[in-house]
Amino acid sequence: MAVVPGRLQGKVAIVTGAGRGIGQATGMRFAQEGAHVVVAEIDREVVFRAAEDMSRVGAEALAYPIDIGDIDQINQMVSDVVARFGKIDILVNNAGLSEKAAFLEMTPEQWDTLQRVNQRGVFFCLQAVAKQMVAQIPDAVKQAGRAEGSHGKVINISSIAGRRGRADALHYSVSKAAVITITQGSAMALAPYGINVNAICPSVVPTRMWDNLDKAMGGANGLPPGEWYRRRVERIPFKRPGTAEQIAAMCAFLSSDEGDYITGQTYNVDGGSELN
Repeated sequence: MAVVPGRLQGKVAIVTGAGRGIGQATGMRFAQEGAHVVVAEIDREVVFRAAEDMSRVGAEALAYPIDIGDIDQINQMVSDVVARFGKIDILVNNAGLSEKAAFLEMTPEQWDTLQRVNQRGVFFCLQAVAKQMVAQIPDAVKQAGRAEGSHGKVINISSIAGRRGRADALHYSVSKAAVITITQGSAMALAPYGINVNAICPSVVPTRMWDNLDKAMGGANGLPPGEWYRRRVERIPFKRPGTAEQIAAMCAFLSSDEGDYITGQTYNVDGGSELN
């Protein structure tokens, strides 16, 4: 997981949900490797602090408050980033929502809220950034219908929940399965332009999301704080959670020149939780 100084030198990366957790770790990793980072985050309490932290390691970091479920805001962000930096090289579609909901009790509002961000937001953010990436490609490459190298990198953060349905969070599983399908379809659509699209499926990573799940599920089952989380970790073959920095390291690899010949793939970074 060693940082590779200069590996992403001069690249412009948008990281959604970059105010905390996996997104924050990814933005910091990118900054440490030389990229300019757009901290796209809905929570104004953390977005500016995260950008300041990334700026301290030498990168130019732009705090950009945004609701990734709003297509108009996505389009404006792309326009603003290009006006500021002149281009977009990398997108990490990390922003997302998670909750537990019993199958027979799930409401339309719960379903729609998750799909708006986790599925709709991911697709339209990818589409808007991909349009800009294509616009940056020399006309000769576009006319040839093939590219010798990479002209952009997209990494979508899915989840091992997207590998199979969860009875207690079906709406979340569906949204993350959609991310995998979006990754595959967009990778094929963008391959002629040399734009790489891949996905990562984390398992348990100690973030605020997992704290909230522990409170909700532990409380529903009469468990003391931390016990539901402990039992969930015990189901991982490695018997330990992953870290945000490990997911960030995979994002950095896929965003680098070393990932130029990889596209349409979804990688489980999960301690062996899923084997497909």
